[in-house]
Amino acid sequence: MIVTNVNSSNTSQRKFLLVVDADKSSSSKLKALLKQFRYKVWSVNTAAEALELCDIVMPELVIARQVEDMTQVDFIKEFKRQDGSAGSSVIVVRSGQEDGFDERACLAAGAVTCLKLPLHVESLYRTIQVAIEPVPRMNLRIDTILPVVINDKTLKSNEEKLSTALSESGLYLLTPDPRPLNTTIPLQFKVAGKTIFAVAQVIYAHIEGNQTNFKPGMGLQFVRISEQDQEQIRLFIREEVRKGISASP
Repeated sequence: MIVTNVNSSNTSQRKFLLVVDADKSSSSKLKALLKQFRYKVWSVNTAAEALELCDIVMPELVIARQVEDMTQVDFIKEFKRQDGSAGSSVIVVRSGQEDGFDERACLAAGAVTCLKLPLHVESLYRTIQVAIEPVPRMNLRIDTILPVVINDKTLKSNEEKLSTALSESGLYLLTPDPRPLNTTIPLQFKVAGKTIFAVAQVIYAHIEGNQTNFKPGMGLQFVRISEQDQEQIRLFIREEVRKGISASP
């Protein structure tokens, strides 16, 4: 049995999201939440600022909440007229109290969906994943540092401290010696003081020198885990996201 520390700073170039919201307080909170989803996020307060910025650098996703200097429909149309916007998505967030809000018109103008406040973290994450990721993830994952006990003596690592990405469905283990695909690995780790026991399967791996932006390691998917342990992970992730938002300036 060996113990190694795992974490998932194994990210490639993070995608750029733009928040358009006249309410600076809600804009700040939404920006902090999106950063917890591991995206680069900018925010502006007007549609004019958004269009000017998009003329310089095109975001993968625009989230339009409270747009006051033009209607949301007009903003979407103007955005979609810009060069390079064909590969970008727009999500509209509404309070449900706007006078004359026309969801059909927003969708017809090019929005991928319209969400209603309050936003639910997991639902928002899945919506964004489907909108802009080629292989959408359905479970929210976070960067965190966890000690993981691997019950397999053939797994070797000389690193004193490695990191991991954790979701309710699996984790990313940093190691210079990833195991073959479909290998099953018994493991245990603690979240919020509770020991989690699981059996995971290798579903992908990154090796040293393969010219990717990922650190060497392997993606593990839980194939056997109790419902109680999975719920513990889910609660831990929600709490970590909440703390990340609170800590954001």
